Amino acid sequence: MILGVLQARVSSTRLPGKVLKLVQGKPLLELQIERLRRARRLDRLVVATSTEAADDVLEALCARLGVGCFRGSLGDVLDRFYQAAQGHHPEHIVRLTGDCPLADPELIDRLVTFYLDGDFDYASNTVEPTFPDGLDAEIFRASALAESWREAVLPSHREHVTQFILSQPARYRAGSFCDETDRSHLRWTVDEPADFELIGEIYDALYPANPAFSTADIHRLLDERPELATANVQHQRNEGLGKSKKDDARFLQRSRIGKSFALQERAKKRIPGLSQLLSKRPDMFSYGVWPGYFSRAKGAEIWDLDGNRYLDMSIAGIGANVLGYADPDVDAKVVEAVRNGTSSSLNCPEEVELADVLCELHPWADMARFARTGGESMAVAVRIARAATGRDVVAFCGYHGWHDWYLAANLGTENALGEHLIPGLSPNGVPRALAGTALPFTFNRLDELQAIVDHHGSRLAAIVLEPMRNFAPHEDFVRGVRALADRSGAVLILDEISAGFRMVTGGAHLRLGYEPDIAVFSKALGNGYPIAAVIGKGAVMSAAQATFISSTYWTERIGPTAALATIEKHRRCDVAPHLQRIGEQVQAGWERLAEKHGLPIHVGGMPQLGHFRFDDPQAAALKAYYIQLMLEEGILASNLFYAMHAHTTEHVEQYLAATDAAFARLAEAHAQKKLSDVLAGQPATAGFQRIN
Repeated sequence: MILGVLQARVSSTRLPGKVLKLVQGKPLLELQIERLRRARRLDRLVVATSTEAADDVLEALCARLGVGCFRGSLGDVLDRFYQAAQGHHPEHIVRLTGDCPLADPELIDRLVTFYLDGDFDYASNTVEPTFPDGLDAEIFRASALAESWREAVLPSHREHVTQFILSQPARYRAGSFCDETDRSHLRWTVDEPADFELIGEIYDALYPANPAFSTADIHRLLDERPELATANVQHQRNEGLGKSKKDDARFLQRSRIGKSFALQERAKKRIPGLSQLLSKRPDMFSYGVWPGYFSRAKGAEIWDLDGNRYLDMSIAGIGANVLGYADPDVDAKVVEAVRNGTSSSLNCPEEVELADVLCELHPWADMARFARTGGESMAVAVRIARAATGRDVVAFCGYHGWHDWYLAANLGTENALGEHLIPGLSPNGVPRALAGTALPFTFNRLDELQAIVDHHGSRLAAIVLEPMRNFAPHEDFVRGVRALADRSGAVLILDEISAGFRMVTGGAHLRLGYEPDIAVFSKALGNGYPIAAVIGKGAVMSAAQATFISSTYWTERIGPTAALATIEKHRRCDVAPHLQRIGEQVQAGWERLAEKHGLPIHVGGMPQLGHFRFDDPQAAALKAYYIQLMLEEGILASNLFYAMHAHTTEHVEQYLAATDAAFARLAEAHAQKKLSDVLAGQPATAGFQRIN
């Protein structure tokens, strides 16, 4: 038996209630059923609709027309379709949809004959479209439907009944039924208001005189009234399938990172902002795709909570793991320290040793204070400068953390920090009395700093800047900053939290020629263990005794121990040139591959801490798709690359080969305007910018 199953429901997304819209005083579905009943090769017809209350009216309509009606799952269309067929025990099934009110009974008969004569498992007139959109029909073996029902898991396979069959050409022999003349540009389906208007025009012109009008009659009408043929062609064929394919990508990715994604959803309820660090929030990359959590890390590799292993070519612990993850030499020293006790009522001797080593690496420095994080160490440095000078105002450029002294720049302004890394940082909670105490200037713009000194020199406690980030400082800027600090009596503070231990063993200022009064280190200093250092000239640092700067956990043993081990290996292995070389290889690869695939990008940053950005209005979507494609290849990647000693040339080659393939797919999706269709996650809602 050959059974026709007609899918229909009232709750259409794009045109709700379309199957009940009246034409010639009858619902569209009734007009379609009239036409389908004339198909001689359909032994029986049944309507498959949902159990939703809105579809009660369809069941009533079928009862009035004497047509069988089955009601099943709204979301699982495959199950609904399969269950609708089960009670009739067919050998073959013709699938029809309620958005095709001009269904052609003669075409259906010809398709059935083609299918049976060819002994196919599946045949349709949609695999290679030549008929107008809206004359769609498919026929397949009931056994193939049963296998689909049992095995299909992807959203597109459950929503679109035959997608499982079409996805396995080696398993199911498919036939493509084509017309002699390609009229696939015509749109006779009903999904949009313009579609309904066209169908109404056709029925009004042909139905009264001949209710059994044929497809040839429709073509003659359109030849006479060509304006009708183009009334709705702006809409694309199979838009719903495109959405389902996007759901497939999300399903596959979230299945792959099921535990990781579940924990992200749980964390959102317990942790404001989901993460302790903005830079590690999954929505900074691509929420729904980015794993978010790790179970272990070693060398240049990370394992997520679901056991997936990734080569990490991204942010290297936000620059903290300069040697690589779980470095054996550093970890061995830390384990020994743990066994000997990490804290007690007495101080650990390692902090004195670390102070000696840092002052040896930086001969201009005499003293050191230690903390455990970059942001707090910058607050310590600014406090010391204010105590040493008895002044309040700080001039700065670049990003320096979350503390009040820095966010005060946004008090009473729209976005003073917007170009210094992260736009829109709110100063809520920062005392309003601090307004006017933090004044930004642009890196390499000595004139802007000069203006601050001219207006606030007698109140200027400190000049704060990173030695470099996106580009190198001009020589006159390096000399001029020192001169303006001397002229105003301000303390010159270099934030080496990111740049330190990238260019040399020690601060980047040693290579760039700065002469600071204070330098601040963290991140790479401990290779992932919490440690920060504020080093400086004795005359300035001694002011720490004239204020209160103290914390219990600044005296624990692990941080200084890790720092000493990291510095020793950094020196011994000559890590800095390796970071430079690896970073240059990556940046050169970005530029070469972007040019190859016609993607407009900008590459910036010091090679050891490089980045690229897409110069395109859809930059966020391009970045998200890039992240998604690289994860599919087992590579944790973003538009940032922070080099580690654990990275090898082989890693770079693997990474760039994957980037080559990813850029090709990015360019294709962008050119076809299908980025939104292929994204499995959500593009980042915020982006990093730096002025230096």
